Parts: sequence; structure tokens; C-alpha cells
Amino acid sequence: MTDLIEAAKSGNKRATLIALRDKLAETIQNCDSGRDMASNSKRLMEVMAEIEALPDETQKRVSKHDRLKKKNENR
Repeated sequence: MTDLIEAAKSGNKRATLIALRDKLAETIQNCDSGRDMASNSKRLMEVMAEIEALPDETQKRVSKHDRLKKKNENR
């Protein structure tokens, strides 16, 4: 698990969101308060949505032309 403070200092948004996601999940797992669990669960879902909305860094960048070409080839 990446340290949240170090991830935030790095300026890498994806790494920071992932560290925050992990910290929230840990907090939820150890939570005794229903109210805190509910608010942290909501925030966890928001963070996960933010991560999913970021471009996938592992995928090579493909031009719009190449995406359309590939799409037409698959028809």
C-alpha cells in the first residue's frame, strides 16, 4: 500500500487517489460507527469513480483516426 502523504506529495493524481482508496477501505474495515462507515463508504465510491474516470496510463495512446479504423475493421 502506497503511503497517502507520499503519494500526495508526488503530485501524481492517480497514485494519490489509489492511496486514498486504500486508506478509506482500511478505515471502513476498522470502523465501529455506522455513521462514519456510511460517510466513508460514500467517499470510497466517489474516489473509485474518480480513478475509473482517469485515462488508463497502461494503454498506449491511440489517435481518433486509428480508433475509428479499428472499429470499422471489426464490423
